[in-house]
Amino acid sequence: MTGPSLEDLRVRFMEILEDLLHPPLGASTALAEETGEVARLLLDHHAYGKPLVADDLASELMDVFVCLCEIATLHGVDLNAAAQAKIKDLEHRAPQWRKDIGDALRKSHGE
Repeated sequence: MTGPSLEDLRVRFMEILEDLLHPPLGASTALAEETGEVARLLLDHHAYGKPLVADDLASELMDVFVCLCEIATLHGVDLNAAAQAKIKDLEHRAPQWRKDIGDALRKSHGE
């Protein structure tokens, strides 16, 4: 079973928030603020040992996604097309990254 596409989600979020959209600079600032909230949760957990509540992290990650949807709307970005292009880009670049940094990343994960 598949869920809504990225574009479907973007459209729905923007329908809900249609009269609450930020101007472009405000949208990018909102993205920075929401990203900071994700970082705070992860810092509190990984650096300070606080429990990480999955629902809180999921909510903050979705706040980031809503901000990305707003920026995509403001600038005419098709998220489905962008995601497909990024998949192709990563398929091309990931093998070299595995060679360059794979061992270091595995060590950082305790492997």
